[in-house]
Amino acid sequence: MTDLHTLLLRELGPEIVCSDEALTRDCSHDESEQAPAIPDAVVAPTDPLQVETLLRLAAEHRFPVTPRGAGTGKSGGSVPVRGGAVLTLHRMDHVLELDPENLLAVVEPGVTCARLQRDAEAAGVFYPPDPASLETCSLGGNVAENAGGPRAFRYGVTREYVLGLEAVRMGGERFDVGHRPVKGVSGYDLAALLTGSEGTLAVFTKLIFKLIPRPGEPGLLILYFPGLQDAVRAVTVLVQRRFFPMALELLDRPSLEAARGPGFAPPDDAGGALFCELEGLAGDEAIGRGVLDCLADAGCPPSGFELRRDPEGAGAAWDARRDVSKRLKARFAHKISEDVAVPRALLPELVRNVGEIADGLGLDSACYGHAGDGNLHVNFLTDKDPQGFLAAVERLFRITLLLGGTLSGEHGIGTLKRRFLPAEHAPAALAMFRAVKRAWDPLDLLNPGKIL
Repeated sequence: MTDLHTLLLRELGPEIVCSDEALTRDCSHDESEQAPAIPDAVVAPTDPLQVETLLRLAAEHRFPVTPRGAGTGKSGGSVPVRGGAVLTLHRMDHVLELDPENLLAVVEPGVTCARLQRDAEAAGVFYPPDPASLETCSLGGNVAENAGGPRAFRYGVTREYVLGLEAVRMGGERFDVGHRPVKGVSGYDLAALLTGSEGTLAVFTKLIFKLIPRPGEPGLLILYFPGLQDAVRAVTVLVQRRFFPMALELLDRPSLEAARGPGFAPPDDAGGALFCELEGLAGDEAIGRGVLDCLADAGCPPSGFELRRDPEGAGAAWDARRDVSKRLKARFAHKISEDVAVPRALLPELVRNVGEIADGLGLDSACYGHAGDGNLHVNFLTDKDPQGFLAAVERLFRITLLLGGTLSGEHGIGTLKRRFLPAEHAPAALAMFRAVKRAWDPLDLLNPGKIL
């Protein structure tokens, strides 16, 4: 037992300081390629006062604290790379308030995204963000990473729904930021600053989300194309013709093959596909026909399509789409994934370059993701020595930035992209990032080693 574990046991008690070896191992990693790091202690609070106590002790005794949601992150953001204590918030999982009249919800950070969605829909309202891991990912983690998902095309990312939050700084100071009304410009927007800060500035103990009226029951139109470039062109056509589906997802041929299984059987000759989720399609087939007519009129009709208007059929296809990353990982000995984003109209150029990068390095590749946002999940794959991965990633980032894009659309910087940050941001901007970090966490004890 470490001295830190002993200190925390004395101050917080055995109900809060965990001794379970399985939980400790679980808190050593996330779902990224970042190497695991075993923490010296794991703290699982049940109320904000215990979070205050931990961060007060951390400042007094100079030990690092790594906040953790559900560990579904892809960038190493919740890995305790400098040891110390992991602060896991999974036990703070209460929906404190659901107010359909004022279209807001107040929750603790351990509530899962899927639970808030279900509770909101039962009350006749809607919480749109839907990351692939929505059944398990926590809302605290979603806010820390500014999570997106397929429906971000129509509704925006998590940031658009954070009205306010309760935060605890290193040292144990707890305070509220943001507001409950949908409008508010009183002072600096600290809620927006903390959203996407990857747990480096403060720990969230309460979150206030905006909800919206529940849309018409959606259905899923799956469009198949001879090649990936045809599918990408169709995205541009739909947007130019003012079609804004709830989701517009792109899958290339390797992704389609990985997704193949019970409930989803794409045509063998499909080179690319779009998942087009349309509000109201469940009750009106003509909505889907409008999309098909639009593409035919523009000269890029799909080679085939599926119309899934029932929740079960659509759900089976979405389950397959959300499982693509895991299925690709199971098919290859080595896999690395990056979530770059470019201006939507430049997706064809990005896709073409991904193929050239993979071919030049003797790698396989698979691309899928949120085409409506220009956010592509690029996977490099091999059953051989993965020594080409580093060069592939560097070339991918270079072309992404040349196209006016960004290194991360929704997974964050964490540890894995930290060294590439100066390629995207000017020295003056990086200096401002560091100044913000010092203002909130002058001792660099809260999730150290991430972003900067």
